Amino acid sequence: MDVSEQDPRARFFNESDDSLPPFRRAGWRGCVLDRDRFDHTRLPKFLFESITTAARTTDLLLHLYTPDRPDSVSLSPDWDSFRSFVYEPDNWSLEYVLYDNSGSWAVLADPDVVVVGAEPELADNIDALLDQHGTSLKRLTHADFPGMDSGGQNWHYFSAVVGSQVC
Repeated sequence: MDVSEQDPRARFFNESDDSLPPFRRAGWRGCVLDRDRFDHTRLPKFLFESITTAARTTDLLLHLYTPDRPDSVSLSPDWDSFRSFVYEPDNWSLEYVLYDNSGSWAVLADPDVVVVGAEPELADNIDALLDQHGTSLKRLTHADFPGMDSGGQNWHYFSAVVGSQVC
């Protein structure tokens, strides 16, 4: 199967066994968010805009995990279009993957957490934009999961996502 036709969840995220490394692409890093802190979008507007701006996204792709939507939907890469789409009752999905044609970043919203991942240089550019909001990918993870450094249950996974641990 051509990787571009592969389910985006399997294309970008490693969910086997202990999920380490967390991404299918070498060197990717990102953040983990508490999905319960956000509305149907599952992420803050400033993070969405930082990702799409840094990536120069021209075509946003959203893969909903519902029986009647086997393919990704193409959306305009702006917050209002994305938010309007996910708020439409027919488009509700417990899980989704958000990405673009470049394949250089992806967001997985699942029933537990939201995982953002990007190529190293792109992650650096996202961090530069997030700095305007007084945060970074790593700081977003620490804000949602303050005990992350204590070696708790998900410490290895969270550390690998933010790039503190090489897998």
